[in-house]
Amino acid sequence: MFDTAIGPAGDKKGFLRPETAQGQFLNFNKLLEFNNARMPFASASIGKSFRNEISPRSGLIRVREFLMAEIEHFVDPKSKKHPRFHEVKDIKCRFLPRDVQQSGHTTVSEITVGEAVSSKMVDNETLGYFLARIWVFLEKIGCDKTRVRFRQHMNNEMAHYASDCWDAELHTSYGWIECVGCADRSAYDLTSHSKATSTKLVVRQALEQPVISEVWEATLDRKKLGPKFKADAKAVENLVQEMSQLELEDTKKTLETKGEVEVHLHGNADPIILDKSLMQIERVTKKETSIILSR
Repeated sequence: MFDTAIGPAGDKKGFLRPETAQGQFLNFNKLLEFNNARMPFASASIGKSFRNEISPRSGLIRVREFLMAEIEHFVDPKSKKHPRFHEVKDIKCRFLPRDVQQSGHTTVSEITVGEAVSSKMVDNETLGYFLARIWVFLEKIGCDKTRVRFRQHMNNEMAHYASDCWDAELHTSYGWIECVGCADRSAYDLTSHSKATSTKLVVRQALEQPVISEVWEATLDRKKLGPKFKADAKAVENLVQEMSQLELEDTKKTLETKGEVEVHLHGNADPIILDKSLMQIERVTKKETSIILSR
């Protein structure tokens, strides 16, 4: 990304955005509210983006500033079926899958989207649905179908956030050039923003029948926690909240036998001591009326 100076003295550094998608992830809760908390739903954004092309070549193909449009489609991660997949499953596209590229060939497979998904060449129905929609769009605006292909990303070029990714490429005088990227980003972006901002970016679905279970639950005495640990108090609280059920059970046993337990904060060499006056762990009954669908 390009860096740029900010402020009258130019002593502050800022960065120009490399994609428009992140604004949609940051506003996930508001977008979900607009859709009456229902899944699936989609959002779109368009605007200027920038790439740090040190030595731009290829004329208009590799420029530093360009207009970008992106659509994010949010689905239940446990079921990536698409309700309208049947409408596009018979559309025939040209695919260049990963295994063909690894064998050193560029022979495309002309098969239907339904065949590509059922064979797991394309990971799921939702991804296949949007590949088909991209194909139909490119055809409608006049692209020659014999000069269009979907190329699957190789393992060594797959973005860190993607579980599967295909580029719609056009054959031009510069060779095959990416025109549209279509990726299953999993929950990487929402999870990363949630951790960075301590804001829950999740979707909850109501259960037909409540689920009752017994779980370990830790309670911290915040009136004592703040004065004792000062700047580290919030980090200690977050550490305890992120403990798994097994960790809470083990911590409970240590508190019962030793009266205190050591915990380690990231970046702190010395352990932090929590005793019974600061933390209590008890077995409680929880009644769940909803489950988390997406995060």
